[in-house]
Amino acid sequence: MIFFVIVTAVLVVAVALVAVGQVTGRLAAQAPPSVYAVDEAVEFVADRLPDEVTAQLSFDDVRELLQWHIEYLADRGVAVGRGDDRLVAGPLVAAEDDALAYVLGRAHEAGMDVDDVWVVQVLDANEAYLRAIGAIGEEIAPVDDERGPDPAP
Repeated sequence: MIFFVIVTAVLVVAVALVAVGQVTGRLAAQAPPSVYAVDEAVEFVADRLPDEVTAQLSFDDVRELLQWHIEYLADRGVAVGRGDDRLVAGPLVAAEDDALAYVLGRAHEAGMDVDDVWVVQVLDANEAYLRAIGAIGEEIAPVDDERGPDPAP
């Protein structure tokens, strides 16, 4: 009887160690999540804006522009909110021009009087922040398809 209890205990421990080892290995292979801290991002971006822009935009304006930018990224599936543990395979891409158009549209809807160049500068500084926290990886080179059209048989 004691033999079966010991064998069962050893088997349970072995199964638990294998399961923990597999999960640990899978998590070690994944990049750590990047956390976007809005207050930190506002400071980071404001510190990098030219004086003529910071004279026109308040911290609240910068915060609003950044939140719209992150909203755009979330809509594209590039950013996820807290508690959202969806994993997407492969690189995720969001077009800069689309992000700019989205943020400018939201600013217009909100009645915010901002110059297009200011918004570009805010989004560029936000991109630098995203790179600094590891949320943006290296640029992916376009695939060069040198095969051309299929040859005739």
